[in-house]
Amino acid sequence: MSLPIFNFTKIESTNDFARSLITEHKIFKGIIIADEQTKGRGRYGNQWSSPIGNLYFTIFFPILRTNLKKIQFLVQLQIRNILKSYKIKNITLKWPNDLYINKKKVCGILQESIVSGRFFLIVGIGINVKSSPKIKKYPTTYLNKETKKKINLNELVEKLKKAFVSNVIDKKYSLKKIAKDWNKYAFNKNKFINFKINNKIYKGIFKGINNNGALILEHNNHKDYFTHGSLV
Repeated sequence: MSLPIFNFTKIESTNDFARSLITEHKIFKGIIIADEQTKGRGRYGNQWSSPIGNLYFTIFFPILRTNLKKIQFLVQLQIRNILKSYKIKNITLKWPNDLYINKKKVCGILQESIVSGRFFLIVGIGINVKSSPKIKKYPTTYLNKETKKKINLNELVEKLKKAFVSNVIDKKYSLKKIAKDWNKYAFNKNKFINFKINNKIYKGIFKGINNNGALILEHNNHKDYFTHGSLV
């Protein structure tokens, strides 16, 4: 599959640019790469620190609405495989869209969808390569620190592109199989967590995800299932 690539030294947001390409310019698939973002976003509109030297990568393509949930976890698994190729150990997947190395955040994924004649998926990926921001809520790390050597950004981009073309776009996967693989690497699985949804905090044991991709929280011999929210 041929995907047009748009490179920027600086941009407000790679995801926002993808949205404009779809809705205004009728370009329906492609990759956007930026050296720096001035208005990078995470989930719920949270700011994503985007200094020069890290990777800011967005890919967009048409998709069936029914495949949204499975791709969310499949992308995490694909990125984990890429990081593992650099001989990095202790890579875990935090529900629903982050990757951690040695319990420190290294990657965030922002998955958005829009309808413009067809249904489109926009997947923004931010990977700390050269540096990581200092966040009060959780520890962070970056690839060059974890690998003890400098990561080639162009090589990392090529690995991401290949992973999407070969293993994500237009591929048929069982969410049951994806969930099984995802649960092997789940961050804080079988540990006590605080879970926040609609400004309400739930406490319990995180048991991974079920075959529908919902988070499983166990407490008082009872299980609750959540399709959105945040681990806090």
